[in-house]
Amino acid sequence: MSKKLVFRIAEASPHTLPMTRLAEYLTELATMLGSRDRVHFLGVEEGSAVNVMEVESGEEATVVSRVRDVRVGAGTKEAQDAYAAIREYLREDEFSAELETEEGSVILDFPLDIEDAAQVYGPFWQDGSLDGILMKIGGMDDTIPVHLLYEGKHYNCNANIDMARRLGHHLLQKPIRVHGKGKWYRDTSGKWDLHWFDILDFEELENSSLPDVVAQLRAIPSNDLMSLKDPLEEMQKIRHGE
Repeated sequence: MSKKLVFRIAEASPHTLPMTRLAEYLTELATMLGSRDRVHFLGVEEGSAVNVMEVESGEEATVVSRVRDVRVGAGTKEAQDAYAAIREYLREDEFSAELETEEGSVILDFPLDIEDAAQVYGPFWQDGSLDGILMKIGGMDDTIPVHLLYEGKHYNCNANIDMARRLGHHLLQKPIRVHGKGKWYRDTSGKWDLHWFDILDFEELENSSLPDVVAQLRAIPSNDLMSLKDPLEEMQKIRHGE
């Protein structure tokens, strides 16, 4: 059975990326992947410039292994040169990109690499937590991609096999809070961008609305919530760290 690979250029779209530039990316990408006769370009999807490729049955392991060699500075000179060319194109265009399996597992990361290094800082690995609904678990490696959705924002996470089994019972259920370590970048405006999060533990959260929480707090005798002019607004500020 054939498998798909996705080369996702985050800051571009099918309507803004010139065809000639896309052809340059795809030419180098084909060289880096190898197996030229068994990797096929299917098209560009909406949203970011999401370039979808199909790898023929039995060839995926060879292609993924070649990419992983490139990631650690190994592999053929041809593949390394192609990887360097893609990074140069992304630097010139001020784009970041990721190469993913169809299950969402990132096998090669191209972080934003602007010539003026003062524009972007990182990566930073930071312990922390994320809340969200577990939308998808899947993958074929020892590390399993996990996808969380929170207030319209999608988080790419990672879990080992045992953790993925534990998480599986919470798929599309109540919100959960995952604990672990994230890979972050920061720009000069102070905005943080999470590229990946390794899940080490999690807990189930109550699926209560903010008004329900406020009502429960109001029921506690002698608490300061009763004196607030707009408790909902104050709760939103606390929730988002304002």
